[in-house]
Amino acid sequence: MIETPPIEIMDFFHAPIDKVWNVFVNEKGWDPWFTDGMKMELIPNGKLYFRWERLTLGEVVEDSGYIIELINKKQISFWWYEYEKGYRSKVDIIFQSGEEGTWIKIIDYTQIFDINELSIKYGCAVGWGQMITLAKAYIEKGIILI
Repeated sequence: MIETPPIEIMDFFHAPIDKVWNVFVNEKGWDPWFTDGMKMELIPNGKLYFRWERLTLGEVVEDSGYIIELINKKQISFWWYEYEKGYRSKVDIIFQSGEEGTWIKIIDYTQIFDINELSIKYGCAVGWGQMITLAKAYIEKGIILI
């Protein structure tokens, strides 16, 4: 494995923590604003199922994972990005209430095993940036951009 720093993305949402939490942590996952048929079992070791179609130009892309930790209105941690030996990516999404809204920090610890896999890490970074932008439009303006 090649040691690389985690991907860290942080943004502020002009919405109360209850609303932000419920958009990110719910049984339907990130539908309709980012995924197409995602499911979350909201318990430790609960299964995650990811499905994209609109963001992948009609190609159905699916993945799975499981929840490691779930702390109400504070943090959800999970493994995802399945490959032959397990999962490549551990993700922490941390929520913090602010004066006029909610801070979210996403930390992604994607594992790569040789230099040729750097594109996997870069792809995850781009995906999280896209995800947080789409979430912001949905939460703050009620707009679905995809």
